[in-house]
Amino acid sequence: MGISTMHKAEDLRRSSDIMKKVYLVRHAKTIMNYTNRWQGRSDSDILPGAIEKLLSSIKSIENEGINKIYSSCIGRAIKSAAAAANVLGLNSIFLDCRFNERDLGLLEGKTVDEIRTKFGIEFLYITSRDIEKLPYVESWPDFVSRVFSGLESLPDGRTLLITHGGVLRAVYNTLSHSDERRVIFDNGDILVLNKTDSWDIERIIK
Repeated sequence: MGISTMHKAEDLRRSSDIMKKVYLVRHAKTIMNYTNRWQGRSDSDILPGAIEKLLSSIKSIENEGINKIYSSCIGRAIKSAAAAANVLGLNSIFLDCRFNERDLGLLEGKTVDEIRTKFGIEFLYITSRDIEKLPYVESWPDFVSRVFSGLESLPDGRTLLITHGGVLRAVYNTLSHSDERRVIFDNGDILVLNKTDSWDIERIIK
């Protein structure tokens, strides 16, 4: 499993100075992921074998001293978190709906081609502001604010957070000050954050 360093911990902070370290993990792959349908807050079953692939990611960080596990309130994340908890030897999972995927309203359950045909939206990606023209789609600023509110409430120490691709994207784009779309967060990928005075991206584990 490859590790790419985003910000070398060259800020010379000792690990003992870090108040929070959070491992954000995208849930195991689902049927809607496999069929390239926009999932949002909708849910679908996890594919056979997908949990095993997720757990290979979790095993790469099992010796990093993680002592709490959080999950979004959506079924695919909760199931993934339960499997991860077994690997890490943790007995409790804490749910926080602020880590739910972006609410995509009428787009949920549809493929990119179906969305383009039905709604005439050309540029389709999770950070798009064009999709906010449709009813019930959560605005990007509201989504980002919700996610960071959740991060701020996490306890000090090392926490595993099982969440969604849009959440990883919201955190990555905000902290990197970019609208980057070339970095893809696949199921099981891990975005590692540190916080002392402010949040920093430590690395991405693929």
